[in-house]
Amino acid sequence: MRKNYSLISLKFGVLFLFLFATIFSKAQPAKDFTSRAIESLQEWYNSETGLWQTTGWWNSANALTGIIRYAKVTGDKSYVAIIENTFQKTKMIKVPASEAYPEQTTVNYINEYYDDEGWWALAWVEAYDFTGNHKYLEMAKTIFEDMTKGWDERCGGGIYWKKGMLYKSAISNELFMLLSARLALRDENNAYYKSWALKEWNWFSQTGMINDLPLVLDGVKDSCFAAGRHYTYNQGVILAALTDISKITGDKSYVEQASRIASAAIKYMSTETGALRGHPKQEEGADGVQFKGIFMRHLSYLYQHTKNVSFREYILKNAGSIEKSGAQSGTALVGSQWDGPFDKADAGRQSSAVDALVSAIEVTK
Repeated sequence: MRKNYSLISLKFGVLFLFLFATIFSKAQPAKDFTSRAIESLQEWYNSETGLWQTTGWWNSANALTGIIRYAKVTGDKSYVAIIENTFQKTKMIKVPASEAYPEQTTVNYINEYYDDEGWWALAWVEAYDFTGNHKYLEMAKTIFEDMTKGWDERCGGGIYWKKGMLYKSAISNELFMLLSARLALRDENNAYYKSWALKEWNWFSQTGMINDLPLVLDGVKDSCFAAGRHYTYNQGVILAALTDISKITGDKSYVEQASRIASAAIKYMSTETGALRGHPKQEEGADGVQFKGIFMRHLSYLYQHTKNVSFREYILKNAGSIEKSGAQSGTALVGSQWDGPFDKADAGRQSSAVDALVSAIEVTK
């Protein structure tokens, strides 16, 4: 009987392709939790506005920072377009109202809140570091100049939290300090930025905002006395600010001070299981869910300059807790409590978790 070799070849060919595809697919590693968490965060990204839905204006600056950090540590260039799109869509924008803030129009990220300005400026410094595009650095410098206008000698110095309000918050001043130091490290005019960084720290360190624990209080009240609760993000930004001041001065005492604050935060602001704990209620609102990731981001930066093993272990423990207990079952969506139970998902909670997860990659590279 005559055989149909064409038909036999076709069958063998189909079988070969099926087996190859099966073997190849099994050989591909499953996406890790951090990659999936990033993808989940991007489901809230609105390419028309350049912002992340379900969260606020300043929170979107932090979401962008998390994306840039992930791209930088993994070498993933696919997010360059997201960075540029956000820049183009948000440098002049009417920001929709949220549960915390009314509708606002901003040009070059300048609005009523100096801390908002600081978050965006630092995001653009990160974008410059990753892409090398000087327009991002120039934008950060533009924002910085507006922040300097918030400084006066009331209470001995410092910048205000909000324009027209007599309150000098820890976070606005920490961001101003960090931005000054980072621009000093990246700009030829470093004497100017260095002088601002040191001027800010010299004032900040004398206000009483850093208590005996040592933890950072929330700000300086109308009376010029430091007061307020201990929020996780206030313990975080100061770590990177002092680390960068140490770089521009060559003085290790700044990093030593940062390490003391970090150790106190780990000691006094952790749950029984060792996860970072935000202040009850005050860190559970639309803004507050962002705070913990900010601490982890800057703790990672401090670790990279100290190699303090306890900082590394704490970051890894939190990242593990996020994946095991903080996420919704079967997904990479993370709630506000990193040691569980999962409450709900939104871009603020997700980008906070992303900061911690990316930090775990950074300290293990």
